[in-house]
Amino acid sequence: MALAGTQGTVSFLGNSPLLTGSFSGLDTAAIIEASLAVKRIPIDRLENKISQNDTRIAAFNEFKTLLNNLQSAVNGLRNPPGSTGILSNVFEQKAAFVSSNTATAATEILGATATNNAAAGVYEIVVQQIAEAHKVSGSTLADVSTALGVTETITVGLAGGTTADIAVTPDMTATDVVYAINAVSSTTGVRASALKIAAGDYRVVLTAEDTNKAIQVTGDNAGATLAALGLSADNGATYTEVLQVPQPAQLTLDGIATVIERDSNEIDDLIDNVTIDLFKADVGTTVTLEIENDLSAARAQIDEFVTAYNDVKSFLLSQQEVNEDGELGSAAILFGDNLLRSLGRDLGGDLADLVDGVGASDLATLRSVGIEIGEDGLLTIDNGTLDANLVDKLDQVRAVFEFGFQSSSAEVRLVKRGQLLEVGTFVITDPGGAIDGTNLQVGGVDAFQVDGSVLRGLEGTIYEGMSLAYGRDTSDAGAVAQNITITTTTGIAERLYQHLENYVNASDGLITEEVNRLTAQSEDYSDKILALEDRLLIYQNTLVEKYAAMERAVAQAQAMADQLSAFLKGGDD
Repeated sequence: MALAGTQGTVSFLGNSPLLTGSFSGLDTAAIIEASLAVKRIPIDRLENKISQNDTRIAAFNEFKTLLNNLQSAVNGLRNPPGSTGILSNVFEQKAAFVSSNTATAATEILGATATNNAAAGVYEIVVQQIAEAHKVSGSTLADVSTALGVTETITVGLAGGTTADIAVTPDMTATDVVYAINAVSSTTGVRASALKIAAGDYRVVLTAEDTNKAIQVTGDNAGATLAALGLSADNGATYTEVLQVPQPAQLTLDGIATVIERDSNEIDDLIDNVTIDLFKADVGTTVTLEIENDLSAARAQIDEFVTAYNDVKSFLLSQQEVNEDGELGSAAILFGDNLLRSLGRDLGGDLADLVDGVGASDLATLRSVGIEIGEDGLLTIDNGTLDANLVDKLDQVRAVFEFGFQSSSAEVRLVKRGQLLEVGTFVITDPGGAIDGTNLQVGGVDAFQVDGSVLRGLEGTIYEGMSLAYGRDTSDAGAVAQNITITTTTGIAERLYQHLENYVNASDGLITEEVNRLTAQSEDYSDKILALEDRLLIYQNTLVEKYAAMERAVAQAQAMADQLSAFLKGGDD
Protein backbone atom coordinates (compact mmCIF):
# COMPACT_ATOMS: atom_id res chain seq x y z
CA MET A 1 0.00 0.00 0.00
CA ALA A 2 1.41 3.42 -0.99
CA LEU A 3 1.09 5.86 1.94
CA ALA A 4 3.37 8.69 0.86
CA GLY A 5 3.36 11.62 -1.56
CA THR A 6 1.19 14.68 -2.25
CA GLN A 7 1.10 14.68 -6.04
CA GLY A 8 -2.46 13.61 -6.61
CA THR A 9 -1.93 9.88 -7.11
CA VAL A 10 -4.15 6.87 -6.63
CA SER A 11 -2.92 3.73 -4.83
CA PHE A 12 -4.67 0.64 -3.58
CA LEU A 13 -5.06 -1.12 -0.25
CA GLY A 14 -6.07 -4.58 -1.35
CA ASN A 15 -8.96 -3.83 -3.68
CA SER A 16 -9.80 -0.53 -2.02
CA PRO A 17 -8.64 2.68 -3.75
CA LEU A 18 -6.69 5.27 -1.81
CA LEU A 19 -6.64 8.80 -3.20
CA THR A 20 -3.66 10.86 -2.03
CA GLY A 21 -2.21 14.08 -3.28
CA SER A 22 -2.60 17.79 -3.21
CA PHE A 23 -6.28 18.28 -3.88
CA SER A 24 -6.77 19.12 -0.21
CA GLY A 25 -3.20 20.19 0.41
CA LEU A 26 -3.01 17.55 3.16
CA ASP A 27 -0.63 14.55 3.30
CA THR A 28 -3.38 12.06 4.03
CA ALA A 29 -0.92 9.14 4.01
CA ALA A 30 1.08 10.68 6.85
CA ILE A 31 -2.10 11.44 8.78
CA ILE A 32 -3.21 7.81 8.45
CA GLU A 33 0.22 6.51 9.47
CA ALA A 34 0.26 8.74 12.55
CA SER A 35 -3.25 7.68 13.53
CA LEU A 36 -2.37 3.98 13.13
CA ALA A 37 0.86 4.42 15.12
CA VAL A 38 -1.12 5.77 18.08
CA LYS A 39 -3.58 2.89 17.85
CA ARG A 40 -0.67 0.40 17.62
CA ILE A 41 0.91 1.41 20.93
CA PRO A 42 -0.91 -1.37 22.90
CA ILE A 43 0.32 -3.93 20.33
CA ASP A 44 3.88 -2.65 20.63
CA ARG A 45 3.66 -2.94 24.40
CA LEU A 46 2.42 -6.52 24.19
CA GLU A 47 5.16 -7.42 21.71
CA ASN A 48 7.74 -5.93 24.08
CA LYS A 49 6.31 -8.06 26.90
CA ILE A 50 6.57 -11.19 24.73
CA SER A 51 10.17 -10.29 23.89
CA GLN A 52 10.94 -9.79 27.59
CA ASN A 53 9.29 -13.13 28.42
CA ASP A 54 11.29 -14.89 25.69
CA THR A 55 14.48 -13.43 27.13
CA ARG A 56 13.54 -14.55 30.65
CA ILE A 57 12.52 -18.01 29.44
CA ALA A 58 15.89 -18.41 27.70
CA ALA A 59 17.67 -17.32 30.89
CA PHE A 60 15.63 -19.71 33.04
CA ASN A 61 16.31 -22.59 30.65
CA GLU A 62 20.03 -21.82 30.71
CA PHE A 63 19.90 -21.78 34.50
CA LYS A 64 17.89 -25.00 34.59
CA THR A 65 20.53 -26.72 32.44
CA LEU A 66 23.23 -25.68 34.93
CA LEU A 67 21.10 -26.94 37.81
CA ASN A 68 20.50 -30.26 36.05
CA ASN A 69 24.26 -30.62 35.59
CA LEU A 70 24.77 -29.97 39.30
CA GLN A 71 22.05 -32.44 40.27
CA SER A 72 23.62 -35.07 38.04
CA ALA A 73 27.03 -34.39 39.59
CA VAL A 74 25.81 -34.82 43.18
CA ASN A 75 23.70 -37.89 42.37
CA GLY A 76 26.69 -40.22 42.41
CA LEU A 77 27.85 -38.74 45.72
CA ARG A 78 24.56 -39.02 47.60
CA ASN A 79 24.16 -42.83 47.79
CA PRO A 80 21.45 -43.07 45.10
CA PRO A 81 18.35 -44.92 46.33
CA GLY A 82 16.87 -48.14 44.99
CA SER A 83 18.19 -51.63 44.41
CA THR A 84 20.44 -50.41 41.58
CA GLY A 85 21.61 -47.28 43.39
CA ILE A 86 24.87 -48.92 44.40
CA LEU A 87 25.81 -49.16 40.71
CA SER A 88 25.71 -45.35 40.47
CA ASN A 89 27.45 -44.69 43.78
CA VAL A 90 31.03 -43.63 43.07
CA PHE A 91 32.06 -44.39 46.64
CA GLU A 92 31.20 -48.03 45.91
CA GLN A 93 33.03 -48.11 42.58
CA LYS A 94 35.76 -50.74 42.58
CA ALA A 95 39.02 -51.05 40.71
CA ALA A 96 40.93 -54.26 40.02
CA PHE A 97 44.74 -54.26 40.16
CA VAL A 98 47.00 -57.15 39.16
CA SER A 99 50.67 -57.80 39.85
CA SER A 100 52.96 -60.79 39.44
CA ASN A 101 55.81 -62.34 41.41
CA THR A 102 57.99 -62.90 38.33
CA ALA A 103 59.34 -60.93 35.40
CA THR A 104 56.21 -61.84 33.43
CA ALA A 105 53.78 -58.93 33.54
CA ALA A 106 50.51 -59.82 35.23
CA THR A 107 48.57 -58.13 32.44
CA GLU A 108 50.00 -60.68 29.99
CA ILE A 109 48.39 -63.47 32.01
CA LEU A 110 45.01 -62.08 33.03
CA GLY A 111 42.86 -59.01 33.41
CA ALA A 112 39.98 -58.31 35.78
CA THR A 113 37.05 -55.94 36.26
CA ALA A 114 34.83 -55.47 39.30
CA THR A 115 31.34 -54.04 39.72
CA ASN A 116 30.36 -51.72 42.57
CA ASN A 117 28.90 -54.72 44.40
CA ALA A 118 32.28 -56.44 44.65
CA ALA A 119 33.85 -56.75 48.06
CA ALA A 120 37.35 -55.43 48.58
CA GLY A 121 39.87 -58.24 48.83
CA VAL A 122 43.18 -59.77 47.69
CA TYR A 123 43.44 -63.04 45.74
CA GLU A 124 46.35 -65.10 44.41
CA ILE A 125 45.82 -66.83 41.07
CA VAL A 126 47.96 -69.25 39.04
CA VAL A 127 46.76 -69.86 35.48
CA GLN A 128 47.67 -73.42 34.52
CA GLN A 129 45.83 -73.64 31.21
CA ILE A 130 43.68 -71.38 29.08
CA ALA A 131 40.52 -72.58 27.40
CA GLU A 132 40.88 -73.47 23.72
CA ALA A 133 38.38 -73.95 20.91
CA HIS A 134 38.19 -77.22 18.98
CA LYS A 135 39.69 -76.93 15.47
CA VAL A 136 39.98 -79.68 12.88
CA SER A 137 41.24 -79.92 9.31
CA GLY A 138 40.57 -82.16 6.34
CA SER A 139 43.12 -83.78 4.06
CA THR A 140 44.33 -82.27 0.80
CA LEU A 141 41.74 -81.52 -1.90
CA ALA A 142 42.85 -80.86 -5.45
CA ASP A 143 40.28 -78.06 -5.69
CA VAL A 144 37.15 -76.83 -3.97
CA SER A 145 35.09 -76.01 -7.06
CA THR A 146 34.33 -79.52 -8.30
CA ALA A 147 30.93 -81.03 -7.50
CA LEU A 148 31.19 -83.58 -4.69
CA GLY A 149 28.48 -85.82 -6.14
CA VAL A 150 27.07 -86.56 -2.66
CA THR A 151 23.48 -86.74 -1.51
CA GLU A 152 23.24 -86.52 2.27
CA THR A 153 21.89 -84.56 5.20
CA ILE A 154 24.61 -83.60 7.66
CA THR A 155 23.96 -82.49 11.23
CA VAL A 156 26.34 -79.84 12.57
CA GLY A 157 26.78 -78.53 16.13
CA LEU A 158 28.87 -78.41 19.27
CA ALA A 159 28.67 -80.94 22.08
CA GLY A 160 25.69 -80.12 24.27
CA GLY A 161 24.60 -77.29 21.98
CA THR A 162 22.00 -76.58 19.31
CA THR A 163 22.41 -78.39 16.00
CA ALA A 164 21.30 -77.64 12.44
CA ASP A 165 20.70 -79.92 9.47
CA ILE A 166 22.23 -79.14 6.07
CA ALA A 167 21.03 -80.81 2.86
CA VAL A 168 23.97 -81.69 0.58
CA THR A 169 23.08 -82.26 -3.07
CA PRO A 170 25.27 -83.85 -5.78
CA ASP A 171 25.96 -80.55 -7.52
CA MET A 172 27.42 -78.91 -4.41
CA THR A 173 31.15 -78.20 -4.24
CA ALA A 174 33.37 -78.01 -1.17
CA THR A 175 32.97 -74.22 -1.31
CA ASP A 176 29.16 -74.65 -1.35
CA VAL A 177 29.26 -76.87 1.73
CA VAL A 178 31.52 -74.39 3.55
CA TYR A 179 29.06 -71.61 2.70
CA ALA A 180 26.11 -73.70 3.94
CA ILE A 181 27.86 -74.47 7.24
CA ASN A 182 28.61 -70.78 7.81
CA ALA A 183 25.01 -69.82 6.98
CA VAL A 184 23.88 -71.60 10.18
CA SER A 185 26.95 -70.88 12.35
CA SER A 186 24.97 -68.50 14.57
CA THR A 187 22.87 -71.54 15.55
CA THR A 188 25.52 -74.25 15.62
CA GLY A 189 28.59 -72.38 16.83
CA VAL A 190 30.69 -74.02 14.08
CA ARG A 191 32.53 -72.04 11.38
CA ALA A 192 34.04 -73.45 8.23
CA SER A 193 36.72 -72.22 5.84
CA ALA A 194 38.39 -73.48 2.69
CA LEU A 195 42.11 -72.70 2.80
CA LYS A 196 44.48 -72.74 -0.16
CA ILE A 197 47.75 -74.10 1.18
CA ALA A 198 49.39 -74.32 -2.26
CA ALA A 199 48.46 -75.01 -5.85
CA GLY A 200 46.41 -78.21 -5.81
CA ASP A 201 46.38 -78.30 -2.01
CA TYR A 202 43.15 -77.09 -0.41
CA ARG A 203 41.99 -77.89 3.13
CA VAL A 204 38.54 -77.56 4.71
CA VAL A 205 38.86 -76.42 8.33
CA LEU A 206 36.13 -76.44 11.00
CA THR A 207 36.44 -74.17 14.07
CA ALA A 208 34.28 -74.08 17.20
CA GLU A 209 33.17 -70.61 18.24
CA ASP A 210 33.04 -71.66 21.91
CA THR A 211 36.00 -72.94 23.89
CA ASN A 212 36.02 -76.42 25.40
CA LYS A 213 33.21 -77.62 23.13
CA ALA A 214 33.79 -80.50 20.73
CA ILE A 215 32.70 -80.13 17.11
CA GLN A 216 30.15 -82.78 16.17
CA VAL A 217 29.32 -83.41 12.49
CA THR A 218 27.57 -86.54 11.23
CA GLY A 219 25.76 -87.52 8.04
CA ASP A 220 22.84 -89.81 7.34
CA ASN A 221 24.65 -91.44 4.40
CA ALA A 222 27.54 -92.98 6.33
CA GLY A 223 29.39 -89.66 6.37
CA ALA A 224 29.86 -89.42 2.61
CA THR A 225 30.12 -85.62 2.79
CA LEU A 226 32.84 -85.69 5.47
CA ALA A 227 34.75 -88.25 3.46
CA ALA A 228 34.46 -86.19 0.27
CA LEU A 229 35.78 -83.14 2.15
CA GLY A 230 38.63 -85.21 3.61
CA LEU A 231 37.50 -84.34 7.15
CA SER A 232 36.64 -87.78 8.51
CA ALA A 233 36.63 -91.36 7.30
CA ASP A 234 34.32 -92.64 10.07
CA ASN A 235 31.37 -90.23 9.89
CA GLY A 236 32.76 -87.75 12.44
CA ALA A 237 33.88 -90.24 15.09
CA THR A 238 37.43 -89.00 14.50
CA TYR A 239 38.88 -86.27 12.35
CA THR A 240 41.69 -86.46 9.81
CA GLU A 241 43.74 -83.82 11.63
CA VAL A 242 43.04 -82.15 14.96
CA LEU A 243 44.62 -78.70 14.95
CA GLN A 244 43.49 -77.86 18.46
CA VAL A 245 41.79 -80.08 21.00
CA PRO A 246 38.98 -78.50 23.01
CA GLN A 247 40.11 -77.79 26.54
CA PRO A 248 38.89 -75.88 29.61
CA ALA A 249 40.61 -73.07 31.44
CA GLN A 250 42.39 -74.26 34.58
CA LEU A 251 43.64 -72.22 37.51
CA THR A 252 44.21 -72.33 41.23
CA LEU A 253 43.07 -69.70 43.70
CA ASP A 254 44.70 -68.74 47.00
CA GLY A 255 46.66 -71.97 47.23
CA ILE A 256 43.55 -74.19 47.22
CA ALA A 257 44.69 -77.58 45.98
CA THR A 258 41.64 -78.21 43.83
CA VAL A 259 42.18 -77.08 40.26
CA ILE A 260 39.35 -74.80 39.14
CA GLU A 261 38.03 -75.44 35.63
CA ARG A 262 35.80 -73.31 33.41
CA ASP A 263 34.75 -73.71 29.79
CA SER A 264 35.64 -70.12 28.94
CA ASN A 265 38.58 -67.78 29.48
CA GLU A 266 36.09 -65.19 30.73
CA ILE A 267 35.26 -66.25 34.28
CA ASP A 268 32.54 -64.31 36.13
CA ASP A 269 31.39 -66.84 38.72
CA LEU A 270 34.56 -67.44 40.71
CA ILE A 271 34.64 -64.25 42.81
CA ASP A 272 31.34 -62.46 43.33
CA ASN A 273 30.90 -59.43 41.04
CA VAL A 274 34.38 -59.84 39.57
CA THR A 275 35.09 -60.90 35.97
CA ILE A 276 38.49 -62.45 35.20
CA ASP A 277 39.79 -62.70 31.63
CA LEU A 278 42.58 -65.23 31.07
CA PHE A 279 45.15 -64.45 28.37
CA LYS A 280 47.82 -67.11 28.75
CA ALA A 281 48.99 -69.88 31.07
CA ASP A 282 52.08 -69.50 33.24
CA VAL A 283 52.33 -72.09 36.00
CA GLY A 284 55.45 -70.46 37.37
CA THR A 285 53.82 -67.07 38.01
CA THR A 286 51.42 -66.13 40.76
CA VAL A 287 49.21 -63.19 39.90
CA THR A 288 47.96 -61.13 42.82
CA LEU A 289 44.51 -59.64 42.19
CA GLU A 290 43.47 -56.76 44.45
CA ILE A 291 39.91 -55.39 44.51
CA GLU A 292 39.83 -51.92 46.06
CA ASN A 293 37.68 -48.83 46.15
CA ASP A 294 38.35 -46.73 43.07
CA LEU A 295 39.40 -43.47 44.73
CA SER A 296 40.05 -41.86 41.36
CA ALA A 297 36.36 -42.22 40.49
CA ALA A 298 35.32 -40.58 43.76
CA ARG A 299 37.81 -37.76 43.23
CA ALA A 300 36.63 -37.21 39.65
CA GLN A 301 33.01 -37.04 40.83
CA ILE A 302 33.88 -34.50 43.52
CA ASP A 303 35.75 -32.42 40.92
CA GLU A 304 32.66 -32.56 38.70
CA PHE A 305 30.47 -31.45 41.60
CA VAL A 306 32.71 -28.47 42.38
CA THR A 307 32.78 -27.38 38.73
CA ALA A 308 29.00 -27.75 38.34
CA TYR A 309 28.33 -25.86 41.57
CA ASN A 310 30.64 -23.01 40.58
CA ASP A 311 28.85 -22.75 37.23
CA VAL A 312 25.55 -22.34 39.06
CA LYS A 313 27.00 -19.85 41.54
CA SER A 314 28.61 -17.81 38.73
CA PHE A 315 25.24 -17.59 36.99
CA LEU A 316 23.61 -16.37 40.23
CA LEU A 317 26.33 -13.76 40.64
CA SER A 318 25.87 -12.58 37.05
CA GLN A 319 22.21 -11.89 37.78
CA GLN A 320 23.20 -9.49 40.59
CA GLU A 321 25.65 -7.35 38.58
CA VAL A 322 25.18 -3.59 38.78
CA ASN A 323 27.66 -1.27 37.05
CA GLU A 324 29.20 1.90 38.50
CA ASP A 325 26.32 4.00 37.16
CA GLY A 326 23.81 1.92 39.08
CA GLU A 327 22.55 0.23 35.93
CA LEU A 328 22.01 -3.51 35.67
CA GLY A 329 24.67 -5.57 33.92
CA SER A 330 23.78 -6.85 30.47
CA ALA A 331 23.58 -10.43 31.78
CA ALA A 332 21.34 -9.58 34.78
CA ILE A 333 18.16 -10.70 33.03
CA LEU A 334 16.70 -12.29 36.18
CA PHE A 335 17.81 -9.55 38.59
CA GLY A 336 15.79 -9.65 41.80
CA ASP A 337 13.91 -12.83 40.85
CA ASN A 338 12.49 -14.57 43.93
CA LEU A 339 13.25 -18.05 42.60
CA LEU A 340 16.94 -17.26 42.26
CA ARG A 341 17.08 -15.68 45.69
CA SER A 342 15.41 -18.65 47.40
CA LEU A 343 17.57 -21.16 45.53
CA GLY A 344 20.70 -19.21 46.41
CA ARG A 345 19.73 -19.36 50.08
CA ASP A 346 19.03 -23.11 49.88
CA LEU A 347 22.34 -23.89 48.20
CA GLY A 348 24.32 -21.71 50.58
CA GLY A 349 22.69 -23.35 53.57
CA ASP A 350 23.29 -26.84 52.21
CA LEU A 351 27.01 -26.19 51.78
CA ALA A 352 27.56 -24.47 55.10
CA ASP A 353 25.56 -26.78 57.39
CA LEU A 354 27.12 -29.47 59.50
CA VAL A 355 26.17 -33.06 58.79
CA ASP A 356 24.30 -34.22 61.89
CA GLY A 357 24.64 -37.72 63.26
CA VAL A 358 28.29 -38.40 62.38
CA GLY A 359 30.88 -39.13 65.04
CA ALA A 360 32.01 -36.25 67.22
CA SER A 361 35.56 -36.40 65.89
CA ASP A 362 34.60 -37.27 62.31
CA LEU A 363 34.58 -35.03 59.26
CA ALA A 364 31.30 -33.10 59.17
CA THR A 365 31.73 -30.17 56.77
CA LEU A 366 32.90 -29.54 53.23
CA ARG A 367 35.85 -27.62 54.59
CA SER A 368 36.96 -30.54 56.73
CA VAL A 369 36.80 -32.77 53.66
CA GLY A 370 39.04 -30.37 51.72
CA ILE A 371 36.61 -28.08 49.88
CA GLU A 372 36.75 -24.38 50.77
CA ILE A 373 33.93 -21.86 50.25
CA GLY A 374 35.30 -18.49 49.16
CA GLU A 375 33.92 -15.06 50.02
CA ASP A 376 32.20 -14.99 46.63
CA GLY A 377 30.56 -18.34 47.38
CA LEU A 378 32.65 -20.26 44.85
CA LEU A 379 34.26 -23.56 45.82
CA THR A 380 37.94 -24.44 45.66
CA ILE A 381 39.59 -27.77 46.38
CA ASP A 382 42.51 -28.22 48.75
CA ASN A 383 44.02 -31.09 46.77
CA GLY A 384 46.33 -32.31 49.52
CA THR A 385 43.60 -32.42 52.17
CA LEU A 386 40.98 -34.01 49.92
CA ASP A 387 43.28 -36.69 48.54
CA ALA A 388 44.55 -37.58 52.01
CA ASN A 389 40.99 -37.86 53.34
CA LEU A 390 39.94 -40.09 50.44
CA VAL A 391 42.83 -42.44 51.23
CA ASP A 392 42.65 -42.40 55.04
CA LYS A 393 39.06 -41.41 55.87
CA LEU A 394 36.94 -42.58 52.93
CA ASP A 395 33.97 -43.56 55.11
CA GLN A 396 33.98 -40.13 56.77
CA VAL A 397 34.14 -38.37 53.39
CA ARG A 398 31.19 -40.47 52.28
CA ALA A 399 29.20 -39.50 55.35
CA VAL A 400 29.66 -35.80 54.56
CA PHE A 401 28.09 -36.30 51.12
CA GLU A 402 25.75 -39.30 51.37
CA PHE A 403 22.41 -40.22 52.83
CA GLY A 404 23.51 -42.69 55.48
CA PHE A 405 21.34 -45.57 56.72
CA GLN A 406 21.95 -48.12 59.48
CA SER A 407 19.52 -50.58 61.04
CA SER A 408 19.78 -52.58 64.24
CA SER A 409 18.00 -55.41 62.40
CA ALA A 410 19.52 -57.22 59.45
CA GLU A 411 15.96 -57.79 58.24
CA VAL A 412 15.42 -54.08 57.48
CA ARG A 413 17.07 -52.20 54.64
CA LEU A 414 16.31 -48.98 52.78
CA VAL A 415 14.95 -49.47 49.25
CA LYS A 416 13.52 -46.06 48.40
CA ARG A 417 13.45 -42.43 49.43
CA GLY A 418 11.58 -39.88 47.39
CA GLN A 419 12.21 -36.56 49.11
CA LEU A 420 14.51 -34.82 51.57
CA LEU A 421 14.45 -37.01 54.67
CA GLU A 422 15.96 -35.54 57.82
CA VAL A 423 14.71 -38.09 60.33
CA GLY A 424 17.86 -38.79 62.36
CA THR A 425 17.59 -41.80 64.66
CA PHE A 426 14.21 -43.39 65.40
CA VAL A 427 12.82 -46.69 66.67
CA ILE A 428 10.12 -48.68 64.86
CA THR A 429 8.01 -50.79 67.16
CA ASP A 430 7.00 -54.17 65.73
CA PRO A 431 4.37 -55.60 68.13
CA GLY A 432 4.86 -59.11 66.73
CA GLY A 433 2.31 -61.41 65.15
CA ALA A 434 0.65 -60.78 61.81
CA ILE A 435 1.13 -57.12 60.91
CA ASP A 436 0.52 -57.04 57.15
CA GLY A 437 -1.93 -54.25 56.35
CA THR A 438 -1.43 -52.50 59.70
CA ASN A 439 0.63 -49.48 60.72
CA LEU A 440 3.83 -49.62 62.77
CA GLN A 441 4.54 -46.86 65.22
CA VAL A 442 7.49 -44.66 66.07
CA GLY A 443 7.31 -43.10 69.51
CA GLY A 444 3.70 -44.24 69.91
CA VAL A 445 2.52 -42.59 66.67
CA ASP A 446 1.64 -44.36 63.43
CA ALA A 447 4.59 -43.91 61.06
CA PHE A 448 4.84 -46.83 58.60
CA GLN A 449 2.25 -48.83 56.70
CA VAL A 450 3.01 -52.53 56.35
CA ASP A 451 2.48 -53.58 52.75
CA GLY A 452 3.63 -57.18 52.48
CA SER A 453 7.41 -57.10 52.84
CA VAL A 454 7.64 -53.30 52.54
CA LEU A 455 7.24 -50.64 55.23
CA ARG A 456 6.08 -47.37 53.64
CA GLY A 457 6.35 -44.03 55.44
CA LEU A 458 2.85 -42.63 56.01
CA GLU A 459 1.78 -39.55 54.09
CA GLY A 460 1.97 -36.42 56.20
CA THR A 461 4.71 -37.78 58.48
CA ILE A 462 8.42 -37.00 58.33
CA TYR A 463 8.88 -40.55 57.01
CA GLU A 464 6.79 -39.94 53.88
CA GLY A 465 8.73 -41.05 50.82
CA MET A 466 10.77 -43.66 52.74
CA SER A 467 10.30 -47.35 51.91
CA LEU A 468 11.97 -50.12 53.89
CA ALA A 469 12.27 -53.77 52.91
CA TYR A 470 11.31 -55.97 55.89
CA GLY A 471 12.69 -59.49 55.74
CA ARG A 472 10.39 -61.15 58.23
CA ASP A 473 7.06 -62.76 57.27
CA THR A 474 4.57 -60.00 58.12
CA SER A 475 1.67 -62.49 57.98
CA ASP A 476 3.23 -64.78 60.62
CA ALA A 477 0.95 -64.79 63.66
CA GLY A 478 3.70 -66.29 65.76
CA ALA A 479 6.37 -63.65 65.05
CA VAL A 480 7.92 -62.15 68.16
CA ALA A 481 7.84 -58.43 68.95
CA GLN A 482 10.94 -56.34 68.39
CA ASN A 483 12.15 -52.76 68.35
CA ILE A 484 14.15 -51.72 65.30
CA THR A 485 16.51 -48.76 65.67
CA ILE A 486 17.16 -46.87 62.46
CA THR A 487 19.94 -44.26 62.22
CA THR A 488 20.11 -41.92 59.24
CA THR A 489 22.33 -39.01 58.28
CA THR A 490 21.63 -36.51 55.53
CA GLY A 491 24.80 -35.51 53.73
CA ILE A 492 25.43 -32.38 51.69
CA ALA A 493 25.03 -34.08 48.30
CA GLU A 494 21.68 -35.54 49.35
CA ARG A 495 20.40 -32.15 50.55
CA LEU A 496 21.56 -30.46 47.36
CA TYR A 497 19.94 -33.12 45.16
CA GLN A 498 16.57 -32.93 46.89
CA HIS A 499 16.50 -29.12 47.00
CA LEU A 500 17.43 -28.98 43.31
CA GLU A 501 14.63 -31.43 42.54
CA ASN A 502 12.15 -28.86 43.88
CA TYR A 503 13.33 -26.46 41.17
CA VAL A 504 14.15 -28.59 38.13
CA ASN A 505 11.63 -31.43 38.26
CA ALA A 506 10.27 -31.76 34.72
CA SER A 507 6.63 -31.87 35.84
CA ASP A 508 6.26 -29.61 38.86
CA GLY A 509 9.64 -27.99 39.55
CA LEU A 510 9.49 -24.29 40.44
CA ILE A 511 11.55 -23.24 37.42
CA THR A 512 9.53 -25.53 35.17
CA GLU A 513 6.34 -23.94 36.43
CA GLU A 514 7.73 -20.42 35.97
CA VAL A 515 8.77 -21.17 32.37
CA ASN A 516 5.32 -22.64 31.73
CA ARG A 517 3.70 -19.54 33.25
CA LEU A 518 5.72 -17.18 31.09
CA THR A 519 5.03 -19.28 28.00
CA ALA A 520 1.27 -19.27 28.68
CA GLN A 521 1.39 -15.52 29.33
CA SER A 522 3.12 -14.91 26.01
CA GLU A 523 0.55 -17.07 24.23
CA ASP A 524 -2.19 -14.95 25.83
CA TYR A 525 -0.40 -11.78 24.69
CA SER A 526 -0.20 -13.20 21.16
CA ASP A 527 -3.94 -13.84 21.13
CA LYS A 528 -4.57 -10.27 22.27
CA ILE A 529 -2.25 -8.94 19.56
CA LEU A 530 -4.18 -10.84 16.88
CA ALA A 531 -7.45 -9.35 18.13
CA LEU A 532 -5.96 -5.82 18.23
CA GLU A 533 -4.48 -6.21 14.76
CA ASP A 534 -7.90 -7.23 13.41
CA ARG A 535 -9.40 -4.10 14.97
CA LEU A 536 -6.49 -2.00 13.67
CA LEU A 537 -7.10 -3.23 10.14
CA ILE A 538 -10.75 -2.20 10.37
CA TYR A 539 -9.71 1.20 11.69
CA GLN A 540 -7.16 1.57 8.90
CA ASN A 541 -9.77 0.80 6.25
CA THR A 542 -12.12 3.33 7.85
CA LEU A 543 -9.44 6.04 7.68
CA VAL A 544 -8.65 5.17 4.06
CA GLU A 545 -12.29 5.44 3.09
CA LYS A 546 -12.73 8.66 5.08
CA TYR A 547 -9.76 10.48 3.56
CA ALA A 548 -10.42 9.12 0.08
CA ALA A 549 -13.95 10.52 0.29
CA MET A 550 -12.55 13.83 1.50
CA GLU A 551 -10.05 14.01 -1.36
CA ARG A 552 -12.79 13.21 -3.88
CA ALA A 553 -15.01 15.92 -2.44
CA VAL A 554 -12.16 18.44 -2.54
CA ALA A 555 -11.32 17.39 -6.08
CA GLN A 556 -14.94 17.79 -7.16
CA ALA A 557 -15.17 21.19 -5.50
CA GLN A 558 -11.91 22.23 -7.13
CA ALA A 559 -13.21 21.07 -10.51
CA MET A 560 -16.42 23.06 -10.08
CA ALA A 561 -14.42 26.09 -9.01
CA ASP A 562 -12.19 25.72 -12.04
CA GLN A 563 -15.24 25.46 -14.31
CA LEU A 564 -16.86 28.53 -12.75
CA SER A 565 -13.65 30.47 -13.07
CA ALA A 566 -13.38 29.52 -16.70
CA PHE A 567 -17.00 30.47 -17.32
CA LEU A 568 -16.51 33.85 -15.70
CA LYS A 569 -13.37 34.49 -17.71
CA GLY A 570 -15.29 33.58 -20.88
CA GLY A 571 -18.02 36.08 -20.03
CA ASP A 572 -15.46 38.88 -19.52
CA ASP A 573 -14.01 38.19 -22.93
